[in-house]
Amino acid sequence: MVGSPYNDHGNDNLLHSATVILILSNFMLRDLAGSLAAVVVFSLVLFSPGYLVAFCTNVFGFRNMPFSQRSLWAVASSFCVSPIAAHLAGRAYGLTGICWLFGVVGVAILPLLLRRSGLSDWPYRDRLISAGVVAGWTVFVLLMLVDLQIGHKLYYSVVMADQSYRIAFTDAVVRTGIPPANPLYFAGSPAPMRYYYFWYVLCAAVVKLGHVSARQSFIASSVWAGFGLIAAVRLYASAFFRWTRKTTWIALALLLVTGADLLPALGNLFLQSSVNGDTEWWSVDPIDAWPDSLLWVPHHVASVLCCLFAFLLLWRLLHSEKRENQFTTLMLAGAACASAFGLSVYVTLGFALLMLVWLCRCYLRRDPFRQPWLTRLIITACLSLILLIPFLKELLSWSAHSASNEAIATPTAKHLLWFSVRPMIDSGLITSLPAFATWNHSHPVLFDQAVRLLLLIPGLAMELGLYGAVLFFLLQALRRKEAVPRDEARDAALFLCIAGLLLTMFVSSSVISNNDFGYRAVMLPQFFLTLLTADVLHSWWTSANQPSVRPTVFRRRLVMSLLVLGIAGSVYWAVLLRGWLPIETAQASGGFQESPADAFQVREAFGRLNRVSSTNAVVAFRDMDLDAERRDMEVMTPTEYFQRMLVMDAGRQLLNAEPKCATHFGGDPTACAKIKKNMLELYATPSPSKAWAQDYCQQLGVHYLLLTIRDPAWTHPSGWSASLPVVVEEPRLKIMQCDFSLTR
Repeated sequence: MVGSPYNDHGNDNLLHSATVILILSNFMLRDLAGSLAAVVVFSLVLFSPGYLVAFCTNVFGFRNMPFSQRSLWAVASSFCVSPIAAHLAGRAYGLTGICWLFGVVGVAILPLLLRRSGLSDWPYRDRLISAGVVAGWTVFVLLMLVDLQIGHKLYYSVVMADQSYRIAFTDAVVRTGIPPANPLYFAGSPAPMRYYYFWYVLCAAVVKLGHVSARQSFIASSVWAGFGLIAAVRLYASAFFRWTRKTTWIALALLLVTGADLLPALGNLFLQSSVNGDTEWWSVDPIDAWPDSLLWVPHHVASVLCCLFAFLLLWRLLHSEKRENQFTTLMLAGAACASAFGLSVYVTLGFALLMLVWLCRCYLRRDPFRQPWLTRLIITACLSLILLIPFLKELLSWSAHSASNEAIATPTAKHLLWFSVRPMIDSGLITSLPAFATWNHSHPVLFDQAVRLLLLIPGLAMELGLYGAVLFFLLQALRRKEAVPRDEARDAALFLCIAGLLLTMFVSSSVISNNDFGYRAVMLPQFFLTLLTADVLHSWWTSANQPSVRPTVFRRRLVMSLLVLGIAGSVYWAVLLRGWLPIETAQASGGFQESPADAFQVREAFGRLNRVSSTNAVVAFRDMDLDAERRDMEVMTPTEYFQRMLVMDAGRQLLNAEPKCATHFGGDPTACAKIKKNMLELYATPSPSKAWAQDYCQQLGVHYLLLTIRDPAWTHPSGWSASLPVVVEEPRLKIMQCDFSLTR
């Protein structure tokens, strides 16, 4: 009967079923739904533990705080304790034990939240703005990171270039436990990962708790890294600077404003044959804007936050009128440093050096708190070392096991850091000129360092933009001894900013080609510089406060111009990050025309493999020559992006994911030469026989071989490439079964 309630109920069920089918069959909708679910589940990991710890210890009077302040301290405390707690629990009880830990804690805080919500103490306007900030940031991250699906094409974000590895690491924790196996290298047996992996443990817990994918969990982790940064700004505003509400909102808004990167980025747009996928790539050694860091390296940002929270805890402990809960506060600071080390070794090393310089300042200035600072920093360091004993044993045992072999197989640096001028602008622009050929030939290193030093100031000016101008004005005021109000917190922030910038401009990492120390540790002074800029702008825009920098007409015009330039640069960055692949696919000579179709087929192929094969299988694909198609000034080639797709979507152990073997993440490097030699023979044309391929797979424990349209055997099939059974077939790739010893 038309209009019958039964028919309406049936129509509703049909509509619901159709909606579910649509979401499950569309990668974009599936990732949106899964990432949103993971954002919610992350509250069990990065909110609940800190809330329980802060409530039980009543740190800084936590129980009597309004709900907004309790929420901020809950997030901060969770960043401090969750990574190290998850690592210790995981070593003892595995990933299941971690999930139980976070689940029980989540249930335990429910009565505490209901006992005294404190929402009445939180102004409605602030609640509304906070909700808008949280929702806006979540939507922004999803828009930037989730693949855009149009038909059977996936338009991935540029960030996939780095996220692919981090997603593979998260998946490795889910599959292999703690410590995880290196998913990128397999010399016949799993190799423990030699890397800082605490962030991936948290993401893996969310995978299991929320029944989401590693990709969806890692996308959500960028959202929560942003929440942690917001909490850090607000806590420093209230507990360090003691700012008004308006200054705090200015600081939060500045997190979205980049430097003057737009100018060189536009220059690259016209001078290069290919478009950079990120505006930060104009610089050899960039200082990334906060949104860029949150999308690309949330684990490094999380480590920065742990270090900042540790410093804030010690500062508040020494400058608070109350002296209660000193030991529990030191314990929390120690846990923060331990977590920071497992999240990013480079950031923690930078923080340790910065604290050493801070102690020198205290003693040179005869600070009345110099002895308490020394004592508390030593206690914090000792507590963190105690918590890190299991992780340090892992690192030392792996290093001792592979030291002799690695010394033979691959030359490595003897020192973690070295002194070198940071190359903000490519020094080759000058050193390669014919006029300097004699100097470059006779003293190449000295000449290169001199040119780097010459280009350092203009490079910093471009990278910092607005923030660099404010820093220059602050230093001018300090040198001229202008009549500015003396503020202990402002002086400390300015010192930490200058010391941190000097440290990261003249010290770099020497283990790998990238300056990971400079990239990551610079976020520590960058944070304080952002807050100092907010302080100056607020004093200029209101008449209530005496300005720390005297506002002149020139200074106002320069700062406003750089502010507008920074906002425009952020907008351009966001549009470019999302629109880069569509732009590249529209160029006939770019080589990216098939990348969206490849992304869809790779994901579809491994999704189909999941239905017929165990995730414990080992997959091999051909070593790809990533430099063969590289054009001038191109950062990533289509083949390199294709390789990252395979790494991200395989969801399994890979035989070798890099041309030089990924032994730097763990594994015996002496087996690399044999693996590469056999791989060349396997994928040669004509292909070896089926029996040869099966023997190869049995020797190395490989279960599936991947054949793609990029392989010569694709167009000239012979031997194994024409005879091994095809498990999954797509228009541009095949997955073939090589070893039948492992079944689902």
